[in-house]
Amino acid sequence: MNIARFALFISVFSLVYFGMHYFVYLRLVWGGSLGQRESVLLKLFLAAGSLAFFAGMFHRAYPPLFVFLRMGNVWLGVMAIAVAVFVAKMPLDFIFPGQAKLSTLFAAILVFAASGYSLYNVSGGPVVKQLQLPAANLPVGVDSITVAHISDLHLSRLNDVAWLEGVVDAVNRQNADIVVITGDIIDDDMDGLKAFVPALRKLKSKYGVFAVAGNHDHYSELGNMYSLARAGGIRVLSNEKISVGGVVDILGVDDENDEVMDNYQKFLADTLKGGHLPVILLKHRPTSFEAAASAGVLLQLSGHTHAGQIPPLDLIVRLIFKYPYGMYRRGGSYIHTTCGTGTWGPPMRLFSRSEITVVTLFRQTGRP
Repeated sequence: MNIARFALFISVFSLVYFGMHYFVYLRLVWGGSLGQRESVLLKLFLAAGSLAFFAGMFHRAYPPLFVFLRMGNVWLGVMAIAVAVFVAKMPLDFIFPGQAKLSTLFAAILVFAASGYSLYNVSGGPVVKQLQLPAANLPVGVDSITVAHISDLHLSRLNDVAWLEGVVDAVNRQNADIVVITGDIIDDDMDGLKAFVPALRKLKSKYGVFAVAGNHDHYSELGNMYSLARAGGIRVLSNEKISVGGVVDILGVDDENDEVMDNYQKFLADTLKGGHLPVILLKHRPTSFEAAASAGVLLQLSGHTHAGQIPPLDLIVRLIFKYPYGMYRRGGSYIHTTCGTGTWGPPMRLFSRSEITVVTLFRQTGRP
């Protein structure tokens, strides 16, 4: 990211971020009928909370500021939920203006309750989601094959090794034939990434562990992700197809590669030409599924959206993406968008759970 784009990003982010705080401030002052003293105290409280996030950004220059990075991410999540709640409350204020103080109190309680539950919901770790799909062209003698799908680990200073070890243990308990990771493995270019290597090396499957890059892998210097993957025994597929065990073909696409995505239909046609095995496409973002279906891909596995994690991001994700979360079908092809195994930004989820997806492809003439 060059300096001009970075400056633009910071400017837009700051405008939105501090605008959120100002909106919440106005709704609390008006709805709560706060006096001058209470308004000043509220303003100071919101200002202190807002600055925690920015203070945390400078932890590399001054490591003790790292504590503000954790606090700031949680604060960002709380404010996002607050904006969603107070926007949803506005029609009630219009219809029942005489109940504004009571409804504001209820809204504030709801914000903190939803925030607390969102933190608790993530602390329980990922759940395992089981899916089954028919695959007409599995080789003779192969009744089924299982694929464990994880995504969006976002390994960084905000993760500890114990968390990743828990994810790896949960994956290994599925005894999958193949393990795949659909991008955003890392979210930091720190030297300490090597601390995650022993846990990654414990990932087990019959045919190996395969991955593709996500946008955050690029943001964190792609070479760092490749180094971590190699050390962890993970094969990263960059716009290439491989046959796995003579059972399925796996095609990995780096959708940050403009050359490939600008000619995506041709790339798929050329790459998949002459294949006879079921094709599993690993692509970080759940986009261009129509092209994949036209090219004969059986299953596209994607991540990226996180199912929004918290309001109003969950609604925004559904407005932006055609396949925001879950399983979708087009003819004989499927796409499954996972909400992710980890979290980005606020370690919070309100209407979703971090997940590990296990997809069983079975011979269409009968279930295994």
